[in-house]
Amino acid sequence: MNAYRFRIPFVSPLTLKGQTYSEREGVLLERDGQWAEASPLPGFSIESIDDVIAALRGEQEAPASLKFALSSIEDSFSAPASVPWNYLLLGNRDRVLSGVEKCIEDNCRAAKLKVGSRELHSAISLVKEVRELLPDSVQMRLDANQAWTLQDATRFCNSLGEIELEYIEEPLQDASRLEELYSRTGVNYALDETLLHHDSVDPWPNAAALICKPTILGGRPAVERLAATGKPIVFSAAFESGVGIARIVQLAAEFSPQVPAGLDTLDWLKDNLLLSSPVKRNGMFEIMEDPRVDATLLERIEL
Repeated sequence: MNAYRFRIPFVSPLTLKGQTYSEREGVLLERDGQWAEASPLPGFSIESIDDVIAALRGEQEAPASLKFALSSIEDSFSAPASVPWNYLLLGNRDRVLSGVEKCIEDNCRAAKLKVGSRELHSAISLVKEVRELLPDSVQMRLDANQAWTLQDATRFCNSLGEIELEYIEEPLQDASRLEELYSRTGVNYALDETLLHHDSVDPWPNAAALICKPTILGGRPAVERLAATGKPIVFSAAFESGVGIARIVQLAAEFSPQVPAGLDTLDWLKDNLLLSSPVKRNGMFEIMEDPRVDATLLERIEL
């Protein structure tokens, strides 16, 4: 097996949960023409790139992102593969509203708006504005990235009035109170970061969906555990290169083929590393060829 390190600049600096990223760094694996990716995301993943490389050299156990890569490389990719996708609305108000226009043009079935980093009143106002612009046929998802207290989240949810949301991801700093928020407001919630720290979802019987980031959770074994709960699984990327995205599409097409997946992160990178890029058309995200990469452009890792 061959291993390579890569660095891809973001189109513009990206801030998530208070951390700013200027580039995406990761590891690609290749064996017999099959490619996979192990790219922990700082601030979200438990492990680092150094942990991935150490595990590849047999110096420690495989962390989650490497488990994703290793399970992927055992699972031959067979193109074409496609799933519906949701448009990611991220950035300042002008960028979000521009994204709404693009979402409509692309016939996306869902749109996800990041709200946790905004002032509460600004977030409420923007949600209302975006929902007004989106067609009724487009599902609206929100993501707060565990930003709020129960009091602020309750205020936010109660301020939405009759706005229809599919769900809001991780609205609370304290996930143990999500059921209390649901009973107060009736607004659906979804689990994301919480899944990294809990093996069971039993404490959250009213969770509307489980957000599955294979890079963060550990690939196919983690996906199968989530599938066993019987709850809807929404696959989501963690700003991987095109290789990781292709592998997420492969899993989504198998486990949640009708559920719009969060694959829009690729547009935030200046390069996807693939020789043949994914295609977005009529609300579908399509991988038309098996993922392949020009290895001469990568930094080889000695194992």
